[in-house]
Amino acid sequence: MASRSDRAFLTTMIADAVLIVGYVVSVFVPDRRLWPIGDSKWRWWFNWSALSVVFTGFPVLAYRDWDSFRVTSVSLRIVGTLLSVFGMAFSLSALFELGWMESSGREGDLRTDGIYEYTRNPQSVGFVTFIVGAMLAVNSQKLAVHGSLTALIYILFPFAEEPWLREHYGDEYEQYCEQTPRFLNIESVRGLVGKLPG
Repeated sequence: MASRSDRAFLTTMIADAVLIVGYVVSVFVPDRRLWPIGDSKWRWWFNWSALSVVFTGFPVLAYRDWDSFRVTSVSLRIVGTLLSVFGMAFSLSALFELGWMESSGREGDLRTDGIYEYTRNPQSVGFVTFIVGAMLAVNSQKLAVHGSLTALIYILFPFAEEPWLREHYGDEYEQYCEQTPRFLNIESVRGLVGKLPG
């Protein structure tokens, strides 16, 4: 009989796989996209139902599968904890700047200032940083697999959004793309570091 850990792992794997396939389709066949949500009610419920499973998988697998992997270094765990806290704070800061509705794939104003001056996708950057940190801190085999797939989801998000953003914001978005990297580059990292207090 499957353990609770195995059932939780299987559930998160299904949610990960569904979203990955949906976002790949969104990249290559925008007319049949799963993301962005736009004004579609079914996309709203489908995305947030699946993403709720994905998010819930982190604390559940951390608890059920704690310390099952090979990372034993205390310093790595500390680095992982700091990375996860920083990544989540960075992502939430970007979410509050953009707003819940637009972060959820609804149409609004194109945001190009604040954190969005340095990366077009700060929420993806923050969540991927959080995931890497969580994987190091928790040291779980199952969380490592789930985290890797979730990171892929957040890497696919921008590629799924870009055709929709070009359609809605036109030249303004094209100019933004020329000035600001999709994720991060050396110049944007320097700019962000320069904004830190002290």
